[in-house]
Amino acid sequence: MAIVDIPIVTPPQEEVPLPESSAPLKLTGWDHIAFSVPDLVEAERWYVDVLGAEVMGRRSWGGDDTFRGAPHVDVRIGDQVLSLFLGPAHVASPPPRMFHYAFNCRTMEEQDLWREHLIKKGVEFRGPMAHPGFGAVSIYFDDPWGTRLEIATWLEDFEAGKAAALARGGAIMGQPGYAPR
Repeated sequence: MAIVDIPIVTPPQEEVPLPESSAPLKLTGWDHIAFSVPDLVEAERWYVDVLGAEVMGRRSWGGDDTFRGAPHVDVRIGDQVLSLFLGPAHVASPPPRMFHYAFNCRTMEEQDLWREHLIKKGVEFRGPMAHPGFGAVSIYFDDPWGTRLEIATWLEDFEAGKAAALARGGAIMGQPGYAPR
């Protein structure tokens, strides 16, 4: 069944009991995230230059003749690893494009520097956007191949997030001034 054939089910409005896990233990988090890009050299350059990634290794290209799998480059951003595989860029999900990869920075001052950096690099972004119900403030942008990315900063609560976003000319998700894309 193709994804487009799967119906979207409206969630119930009444309270629903929380599910209970039958998993034998808890996972510790993501190991890595992988997606495809049409140009490994340009992708490697973009992620290093724009997001400060560190190249961990090239596989089946760029001098590596020991790996026998699909060509890709592994880059580290903070504690996270992205595996960028050679292939067609994925088709972005339709608006509001909820499918994305989110990075984290520690403070709003750091996020201010990220916004300034993205402007200097000619990367269009949306935000800062405060998230109702909790203290996250995010900026959203795409890599050159259409992969939706986010940089989120966590503050103590929604009021702090709202104040920080609005003070920087941002908006609140789902409120006037918010425009999903």
